[in-house]
Amino acid sequence: MKPKLKSLAAAALLTITVAAPWSAQAAGRPWVTGYYGGYFWDSTLYQAPQHVDMTAMTHFVFARIAPGAGNSGGNPGDVMPGAGTAHTDIDHGPGVPWEKTPEQYLVMRAHQVGTKALIMLGGDDAFGGFHASTDPAVRPAFVKNLVDYMVAHDYDGIDVDWEGIGSSDTENQQRLEALLAELRVEANARPRYQNSPVIITFPGGALNPNADKVTDHIKRVAALVDQYNIMSYCGTWFNYDWNSSTFTPLTAPADKARPVSIAGTIQMLENAGVPRSKVGMGIGFYGLSYKPPFDRLGMATNPYPMSYFNATDLLWSYTLLNKLGYLSTGTYMWDSETQTSYRTYGAAGYTPAQRTDTTSGYISYEDPATIAAKGAWAQSTRAGEGAAGTIIWLVNYGTTDGVNNPLLTATKKAFLDPNATEPGPNPNPLPDPPPPVITAQQTISSDWGSGYCANMTLTNTGPSAGPWTYKQAFPDTITSLWGGTYTLANGQLSISGPSYSPNLHVGQSTTVGFCATRPAKPVETPPPPPSGALATAVKITADWTSGYCASIAVSNTTTSKVAGWKVDVANIQGTVSSLWNGKYTMDGSTMHLSGPDWNPDLAAGATNSDVGYCASR
Repeated sequence: MKPKLKSLAAAALLTITVAAPWSAQAAGRPWVTGYYGGYFWDSTLYQAPQHVDMTAMTHFVFARIAPGAGNSGGNPGDVMPGAGTAHTDIDHGPGVPWEKTPEQYLVMRAHQVGTKALIMLGGDDAFGGFHASTDPAVRPAFVKNLVDYMVAHDYDGIDVDWEGIGSSDTENQQRLEALLAELRVEANARPRYQNSPVIITFPGGALNPNADKVTDHIKRVAALVDQYNIMSYCGTWFNYDWNSSTFTPLTAPADKARPVSIAGTIQMLENAGVPRSKVGMGIGFYGLSYKPPFDRLGMATNPYPMSYFNATDLLWSYTLLNKLGYLSTGTYMWDSETQTSYRTYGAAGYTPAQRTDTTSGYISYEDPATIAAKGAWAQSTRAGEGAAGTIIWLVNYGTTDGVNNPLLTATKKAFLDPNATEPGPNPNPLPDPPPPVITAQQTISSDWGSGYCANMTLTNTGPSAGPWTYKQAFPDTITSLWGGTYTLANGQLSISGPSYSPNLHVGQSTTVGFCATRPAKPVETPPPPPSGALATAVKITADWTSGYCASIAVSNTTTSKVAGWKVDVANIQGTVSSLWNGKYTMDGSTMHLSGPDWNPDLAAGATNSDVGYCASR
């Protein structure tokens, strides 16, 4: 999607609907077509899918898919995914409750607010795949596969980004034109597009008035699509008699060595018969950098090596310019000729601590002021001014914190809503889905009375997926649990999915295992036995005058068990020195006797003859 502006040529392509007077188009609502790099969906650096303000765009473009073969791999005619896990992951991200991938979730969010959703096809590295997949023998299958993909993912249209076709490459020009025409026929024959015809857009390059012409191919492409947008971001080059310039010049300066501008490109297209009402400008949420000694505009770039200039979007995204201190260092400058900004760092330049291999003498970048100028110009009805809308590359790059997106808000304010403000972290949210409904079935695998181990099978029987929690009353104490996380408080057990797999899809089950101990049973105090229920008999078993030993037989004379028997034995002679198989205390000559801990009870009619003692007289 990045433009390749070389010294002599910059390919351009546009769209045509009807040749309405520009004043009629200007009175309508301009389009804002924003590209979202799906391959960045889970990056903490860039804007996450749930934070994108879909009302800031009229057309949302998901980037991307690619034609099979060439750098994209696959076979000619295949549709190759180009956004990594954004196409497949239903276990992570904001789309989980709806069983949606990040791609599907973004399309759903766009449609919720009436924004059209398009899929981007190709990019600046897809030339080989386009050539292979548009061979006349392959193209019908390729077109069918593309429309199948669009229907399956509920896209309203497609952005065909075939870059690099030269002005004399008639073979690939014809293939592109046939692809555009056949896509429209195939899509509009499907029920999905019967009431809302397919939208086809094409991004072309900015034009250098010193060398470029609007070819018949460009005009035919423009006639075949609904939006013809120019990739006017960057808008300059290095060496080949170019002077140092600014990022995305809106209007051309007097300096002929800085020739490319949005206004000049659109004027060239209009002069060639492409209605201004079909042409959109380009806004890049990034910038470019010149190394020292370049610290201002208009400096000759000959004969410095190309390494003194860099406009790679990933390196100079607005996100990184903010994060790495470029926007809080140096002196901010405004170029009134081109209505663009730059920041100069003087002869010494600026080198961020995180990027010690790169020193910038000055950078030029898109900011809210340049976006405001572009929005005002796009909606102007003055002669030589006006555009039908704009494209953004990339929406992700406009954030400063992963949540807010000051450049997207500035675009919304400039093109769609003059009262727009930053919407915060939850713009145009989807209705909250119902939580998963979890049912459980428990099976005890082992039980030892005071405790047990069990498996609990948990199933999502509800209408939505997502992180799950199951709760139930639970009188026992968990000693270990696996396959989940839990809390247990006030007799309430709460189990949730583990951190590595927190979600349950609709109809999906998972198993959690645990071991627990049961609470000890309360000890019941038995009623005392009735009076006379226990009889005792003392028998001396040895006597040596100064002392003796004796046995005590304790009998239960009732028909009921006596639990924890106790009995008083009167007239014990002498001083007891030892006692076995029981417990005792003395009260004068009366012994208070009870059974031992290991045999404390007496069955009905039973006698305990095991108690013995010795005493001195």
